Amino acid sequence: MDLYPKLRSVLAEPLKRRALHSPLVVKLVRQIISAQKRAFPWEASHRLALKAIDQAADAFLRRGPVVWHNVFFPSELLYGLGVVPFAPEAAAAVAVGLGLVDEAFRAADGRWFGSDGCSFHRLALGCELAGYFPRPDAVVCTSHLCDIAPQSLALTAARHERPFHLVDVPRRAGVSEAHYVARQLKGIFFSLAEELGLKPDMARLEAALRRSNEAREGLLRVSRLRREAPAVIRGEEAHGFLYLMLTSFGSPWAAGVYDKWYEELRYRREQGDWAVPREKVRLLWLHLRPYYANDIFKILEREGGAVVVFEEMNHVYWEELDPRHPFFSLARKVLSHHGLGPLERRIGALMQMVEDFRTQGVVHFAHWGCRQSTAGVALLQQALREQGIAFLNLDGDCVDRQKYAPGAVRTRLEGFLELLT
Repeated sequence: MDLYPKLRSVLAEPLKRRALHSPLVVKLVRQIISAQKRAFPWEASHRLALKAIDQAADAFLRRGPVVWHNVFFPSELLYGLGVVPFAPEAAAAVAVGLGLVDEAFRAADGRWFGSDGCSFHRLALGCELAGYFPRPDAVVCTSHLCDIAPQSLALTAARHERPFHLVDVPRRAGVSEAHYVARQLKGIFFSLAEELGLKPDMARLEAALRRSNEAREGLLRVSRLRREAPAVIRGEEAHGFLYLMLTSFGSPWAAGVYDKWYEELRYRREQGDWAVPREKVRLLWLHLRPYYANDIFKILEREGGAVVVFEEMNHVYWEELDPRHPFFSLARKVLSHHGLGPLERRIGALMQMVEDFRTQGVVHFAHWGCRQSTAGVALLQQALREQGIAFLNLDGDCVDRQKYAPGAVRTRLEGFLELLT
């Protein structure tokens, strides 16, 4: 995003002084983003950025107890408790744009955090050690999908001598497993309330689940509209909305952002304002994208006419939540993730996405250190190719630009496009 150079310039001195907790700095950042509406390709993405800034401000200015969480923890529980959620993995992506990567990596390396692990967590740990992230009042995490998250977040909790709660997520997704997870979520809800001096309010938790359902329906409407060809949004732009999926379900504002996004998508379709002048190929993107400047989407979409029409991370994998049974319902959501359990679950979900969005190819960005996504690549490729779907496994790193080789990436992408067209 072109906004980052301006933010880096304005924040150079405050970052040096670790002054992000200053109300004046927070106000300045919000004013800059508010004034830079034209830097955003969609009004909905501008609204999202403002809401994300507000949420970050709540954490840095200590407007409530700050609870760190991994991106797979059900955020509805936190919004229902009335705390300030903070997802270090998501914040790490912002740290890339602010130019904090090198310093943060040095800080993490100084604590012997291995470079073979997920660089999102290495970067997040380094940012915390360097004083760029708000300190936690408590930390929560789930054990599923990301095997390094529990270790990384437990380390942060121990460093600050704050409570750490881990949800042990089984690989199976039956009723007994759901009850097992539900009991843990209930225990965490009431334990956090006691530890943070809050009054547990079941009505507020139920309201968070209702808001989550509204956001879920909003995303489903967006997804249904994106199935239509030709596409009206490039994948490069759509990736910017993943922040909602990873941090914001249960919040008072997620549904509104999705509703605005839907309105804009529908308007562009009515106007015939297509994502690219001539759509040649439709692609499905697996995992995340690099958050530093790169030419991947330019090569695919603008030069090659191959539009990323959907992202695996935007897939709604859970059923509507039942506010009358919040803990059991959230447990079912956790256990419903298609990446949990046998690889056949993920393959089945991807096959359905390929069918729904009528894609001819799949790109998997193999983020360095992410074992849950990359371990089954060979079997994913085999299953997709058996169905006549072209598959590209693109090795790289989402936050470490040193692992990005522009020439090699262009060669692989152009070869993939030649195969498809």
